[in-house]
Amino acid sequence: MKYSLFFVLIFYIVCPLEATIGPGGHRSPSYTPATVDFSESSSTEEKPTSSLRSIRENPLPPTDTNVLQRDLIQEDISPRTILENHQSYCDSCSDIRQFYNPTLIYITPWNNHGYDLAKIFTKKFDYVSPVWFRVKRQGYQIYVVEGKQDIDSLWIETLKTKNSDVRIVPRVSFEQWSATDLHALFESEDEKQHLASTLKDLLVDNTHLFDGFVLEILSQFHGAPKATTHHLLSDIAEHIHAIQKTAHRKEVILAVPPLEEYFDRNDFNVLSEHLDGFHVMTYDFPTKEPGPVSPFRKFILIFVVSKFFLFTIAWIKEVMRKFPQTRSDSSVKLFLGINFYGYRFDHIIPPPPKDRPQYHMNHIIGRDYIDFLKQYYPTAKIHFDARAHEHVTVVYTRSEANVNRQAHYLPQIVIFYPSLKSIHDRFQLAMELNIGVAIWDGGQGFDYFFDLL
Repeated sequence: MKYSLFFVLIFYIVCPLEATIGPGGHRSPSYTPATVDFSESSSTEEKPTSSLRSIRENPLPPTDTNVLQRDLIQEDISPRTILENHQSYCDSCSDIRQFYNPTLIYITPWNNHGYDLAKIFTKKFDYVSPVWFRVKRQGYQIYVVEGKQDIDSLWIETLKTKNSDVRIVPRVSFEQWSATDLHALFESEDEKQHLASTLKDLLVDNTHLFDGFVLEILSQFHGAPKATTHHLLSDIAEHIHAIQKTAHRKEVILAVPPLEEYFDRNDFNVLSEHLDGFHVMTYDFPTKEPGPVSPFRKFILIFVVSKFFLFTIAWIKEVMRKFPQTRSDSSVKLFLGINFYGYRFDHIIPPPPKDRPQYHMNHIIGRDYIDFLKQYYPTAKIHFDARAHEHVTVVYTRSEANVNRQAHYLPQIVIFYPSLKSIHDRFQLAMELNIGVAIWDGGQGFDYFFDLL
């Protein structure tokens, strides 16, 4: 069945109050929900076949050709295409890079398939960031690092055996600090030095395993004056860079929300003198109504007529261009954040009043999306928005006949989940801007996504 998809989004302004590396870290955004309108033309429905049922149960295995050679990067895709190919990466070329700028990938214990994928595609990564550590203050000048029980030294040694150049930079977060602890850190130079020493000691104790850290600190310490945060980060970097007896200098990469109140061009200029890289998190902007993982800005689109407004990929490009091009003689790296997860919106039944949100929103990762496609094939339809460079999966429900006695359809389920095309286009943007990419997270995506790296 061929459907036509129309978005009507009026002054779609997304203003999240908090940003984190991974999904789920936002409070509700403070903007008026947009209206989304989908329409459908009628035709006969595709019926499942025995061969398709076999594909759903037994997708294609790894192969000797990658997704580019198999011409899978298309706007026109179907549930069957994804169900058939999502596990079929190029086994024989898993160590051949397609993307030559710096790459960083996060691996989380709760999506542990990422551990296996990191081993398969190790040569495609410059940085691997296992999400293990949280720093807490436990009293006067006492800081502890939680999560050490998650350290998998055998896994790290395997990665380094396969790729001697890979850098292991665990993510360190600063979560659930009390106002008292924050105040003590902000006001005391001794406290700052003890925190920096704690992080340095963790690297010294694991110097053969770790090559630095990714710090997630800006959104949690947003209440501090920027000068104080700059001071703290430069102190941490100074301690870590002072570690000796290693082949390469230990590195500090900072995760930054793409919002100027958190991190702007001046912050970049100040901190690039001290830090080694910046991961700009251009995703995790949940909305009250169906919308992409990265925001639209002032988006008006009525029957495919639009102008003077920024769509998702244009917004990403605008954000990344705010930061200066890194100098050829500088080791500072800029990473464009790319999500391997999406959002699922389910229409609320019975419908609430029109001034209330009409959909429940939840995050969705690869294995859940596959389960969804298996359940809703062939009723799920996948559309491509050429402006946002995103695929949208929709399940329609039939409503009452309209005045012309023609069937009218409404979106019951709407899913924004990455596709080969959406990821490929973001990689191309990164190449155009001469920057790297940072992926959250490896275990949330499909195996064949890694053919693009």
